[in-house]
Amino acid sequence: MKNSRDPDTEPTRWALWRLDDNDNRFVVAVFARREEAEAVARAFEAHGHKQTYWVELAHGAAP
Repeated sequence: MKNSRDPDTEPTRWALWRLDDNDNRFVVAVFARREEAEAVARAFEAHGHKQTYWVELAHGAAP
């Protein structure tokens, strides 16, 4: 049995990032599923704003 603090037992989380007009980067939301994060990123980009959205493995999440 693995220790509850074992990184292999940590859930994978996906961060949705935003780059704004002033080159500020910040996390918009964190999701359990990459597909969900990517769907939200596409929805934001569909609004036609200048901001850029992308999905990355959340900091501290298991690869």
